[in-house]
Amino acid sequence: MNGKKALMTLAITLALVCGMAIGASAADTLKEISAYLNYGITIKYNGEAQDLTDAAGNRVYPITYNGTTYLPVRAVSNLLGIGVDWDGATQTVLLGEKADGTDLIDNFKPYNSYTTDIDYRGSLDPEFIQSSEKQTTTIGGNTVSHWFAVRLDYLDDDAPECSFNLGGKYDTLTFQTYADKDMTLIVTGDNDSVLGQFSLKGGQVPQSLTIDLHGTTQLTFDCEKVPGSTSYTGDGKVWCTYIFDAILK
Repeated sequence: MNGKKALMTLAITLALVCGMAIGASAADTLKEISAYLNYGITIKYNGEAQDLTDAAGNRVYPITYNGTTYLPVRAVSNLLGIGVDWDGATQTVLLGEKADGTDLIDNFKPYNSYTTDIDYRGSLDPEFIQSSEKQTTTIGGNTVSHWFAVRLDYLDDDAPECSFNLGGKYDTLTFQTYADKDMTLIVTGDNDSVLGQFSLKGGQVPQSLTIDLHGTTQLTFDCEKVPGSTSYTGDGKVWCTYIFDAILK
């Protein structure tokens, strides 16, 4: 039986419990239970008895709760040779290769003020839409289901920033960007260090950009107008710089 088939068999017969640290941010999703460490259960893989261990090599044991046996997911992944990781920011167990990266917009929310109101005549806070809100829009000819837009106030040309706390876990960010009018997009990290500054031509096809994050904790998007122009469109709207398809690795 190969590793994948073994994992599927275990997934059917056993419920896997995460053996990683869970932060305080998950407190509202935790429920206290009374369970038992079961030293009497033997785990065999391909007919051979196995000792389950944690990331530090310490022996761990199955847990019995309400007639069901639970195994630490890291111990099982180590046994089967399958990669495992823990994304504390999104409270997600990651099994296998992380080839696709982490979607910034669907897995993080800005920690500063933002709006989901697409009527630009209202709040000038960044607009932020996740896939779970079941909206779509067309940006530069692309239909997208999750995005955010940094918009300019036509009165004082001030753009409220859109900032995220990444926890210092990522090395790169690749994203698509589109601007209504000529803009300068500025991406900063910790201590306002500039990670990338890009001149965007208004109305052109979206650009794909990649920036090195250098393990930054704070990630901030800001935009500035081209000197001598105005951000008012004349129809009650303002100019926006859009970010979508943003993948962290």
